[in-house]
Amino acid sequence: MTAVQLKTIFPFFWQSISNSYTQVFFAKNKWMGLLLIAVSFFDLNAGLSGLLAVLIANTAAYLIGLNRQQIVSGFYGFNPLLVGLGYGIAFQPGLSFFIILVFITLLTLFVSVLLAGLLSKYGLPYLSLPFLFGLWIAMLSARQIDQLALSEGGIYFLNELYLLGGMPLLKLYDWFEQLNWPQFFQLHFKSLGAIFFQYHLFAGILISLALLLWSRLAFLFSWIGFGAAYLFYIVIGASLTDLSYSYIGFNFILTAIAIGVFFVIPSRHALLWVLISIPLLAFLQITAKVVLESLQLGVLSLPFNLVVISFLFVFRQRERFTDKPSLVFIQQFSPEKNLYSSLINKSRLAHLERIPMRLPFWGYWTVTQGIRGKHTHKDAWKFAWDFEITDEEGKTYKNAGAQLTDYYCFGKPVLAPASGYVVDIINEIADNEIGDMDVINNWGNTVVISHAAGLFSQLSHLKQGSVLVQKGQYVPEGTQIAQCGNSGRSPIPHLHFQFQTAGIIGSHTIDYPFASYLSKGEKLSYHSSDQPSLNQVVGNNVLNEQLDKALHFIPGQEIRFELENEDEQAFVNWKVETDIFNQSYLYCPETNSKAWFSRLPDMFYFTHFEGNRKSILYDIFLGGYQVITGHIPGLILNDQISLSEFPNPGWKFLQDFLAPFYRFLEIKYSATHLKTLNSLTDDNLCINSEVKFLMFGKCIQKRNYQFCFREGKLLEITSLKDNKTLKLSRV
Repeated sequence: MTAVQLKTIFPFFWQSISNSYTQVFFAKNKWMGLLLIAVSFFDLNAGLSGLLAVLIANTAAYLIGLNRQQIVSGFYGFNPLLVGLGYGIAFQPGLSFFIILVFITLLTLFVSVLLAGLLSKYGLPYLSLPFLFGLWIAMLSARQIDQLALSEGGIYFLNELYLLGGMPLLKLYDWFEQLNWPQFFQLHFKSLGAIFFQYHLFAGILISLALLLWSRLAFLFSWIGFGAAYLFYIVIGASLTDLSYSYIGFNFILTAIAIGVFFVIPSRHALLWVLISIPLLAFLQITAKVVLESLQLGVLSLPFNLVVISFLFVFRQRERFTDKPSLVFIQQFSPEKNLYSSLINKSRLAHLERIPMRLPFWGYWTVTQGIRGKHTHKDAWKFAWDFEITDEEGKTYKNAGAQLTDYYCFGKPVLAPASGYVVDIINEIADNEIGDMDVINNWGNTVVISHAAGLFSQLSHLKQGSVLVQKGQYVPEGTQIAQCGNSGRSPIPHLHFQFQTAGIIGSHTIDYPFASYLSKGEKLSYHSSDQPSLNQVVGNNVLNEQLDKALHFIPGQEIRFELENEDEQAFVNWKVETDIFNQSYLYCPETNSKAWFSRLPDMFYFTHFEGNRKSILYDIFLGGYQVITGHIPGLILNDQISLSEFPNPGWKFLQDFLAPFYRFLEIKYSATHLKTLNSLTDDNLCINSEVKFLMFGKCIQKRNYQFCFREGKLLEITSLKDNKTLKLSRV
């Protein structure tokens, strides 16, 4: 079968093989995959049976019709791989051996699918539970099969190593084995090798290098987890020979990676939970060894599976302290990318996990009392805002301010901050004269809207008789529900607004952000997933249809630009595509690069980049990192870009080790909406952006970009970096 035919029948076939090896460590990295495949073949029979198991499992999964993305990711291949490796280490090859391998592999695949269905309901991984089941079944049933012979691979290991790499490889292996390393290092490396059933230093060192290649944090936590276990065994007086028993110390390594850096965001809290897991693993490991020895079965990865699944289940049941540690929301199969994205998106995209809320009014209003205010926003009611309209002098009224109608906000429309159902209304309380207060009817005229279970908004001090909605009515976001008034405990007209967990008027408030808003000051600024503060003049972003249309990329669309710079003139083609999870990206076929993006009602933003960082698409990713689709000249947006994009690989390598605890690198992004290019029409829009790369707070590199829009299209892109100008014109 030719490579072209294979690619047509089974797309990403070779990638599915590599990922089946790297998924043992939760990774997706082709160079790591090649290294792990090589390590598995240090024992030829084990390597061959492991590879056959992967081929059988992935092909069967494809022919059955299982999810292709799961197959390519290696989710269906890594457990059969481990079964094949363990089975190949234990028995000699032969007809019975290969027949049993086929059906044990299929059994492991079926168990993987079964456990995926059961555990995915709780958001839990099945880890290597199918491997345990498959290998234990193989070992128990083998005792009743006369045609299976125990392996002699260990006897001829050096001969097999010579066949793989000749005398240089043999000498290299011998040199490592002759090193008089401390017991701790020997146990660590041999435990790593034991994950692939290779019980020697050389394999463990290569696997450790593969870990370092994939993730500095995984490498670091592998040492932390095993080191903590080693010390714990010494402190409690447990026998260190338990760690060298089949080198099952790898349970500590895998657990440290799983709950330290992969399934959770790497942090100090994640490190604390890793240290807490060590004693639990040790007790399970010691107990499992005693129990399973009576059945002549290995402990293998049983403690790792039990502890990690238990911890993740507990983490998912939390109602409080959900950021200590935070679970990974979007898995990028890189601890560093998960961490850097989390640091950025915690403020940038935090509202994506929440119902988006907008300010409950039109135009710009001033926060006259904010969270933890001086007057009434205290204790259980501290998360609330009072809004009023002010003029250029900062006054909230005209004339003498003695009449209700003197106040700019009195009678102005009050809007629903998000869609929901009206659950309570008060509408008949008279508005107070200026300076007077109704202390009996504290909240005055009020509307409470239910947006979701446990999420309500309350709008109070409304004008008497102005409520336009009824109890039980569904109100879309932005619907006018009433007018601003001066009822209840309100000496002057203003709008009181709060989020709360119950539908009863005056319920305790909750800490909840607005999805986005603009603030006026010396500069007009955009805020995402934020809360207005005292004296801020704030308003909602208003969508610009032309800009929004220009950034509305449709799957299947092709975008073509002509490239002009000092050196060359060429054409650049990008395609708009989506994956099976409906995540969109711009794809450059020439460089095989992808810039992933998303859209909100008033924002276009890139999320991450994959591919060649020398491609033009990478510059577009940086320069258009976040674009507000409401065009207001002078509007400024400031943001942070993930440190995964830092251009200096050496400093980035060092930062990866320290990232959960200290960060000395930073990438700052800013964008400014310019005045229209043609004052006679609003169709011409221009946005300038700047990206700064900082180290210890000092800028070491800067890139500038300009995006020009006209007639609902992105027509020109100009970039300046390293004193070199590049211009793209839409074709």
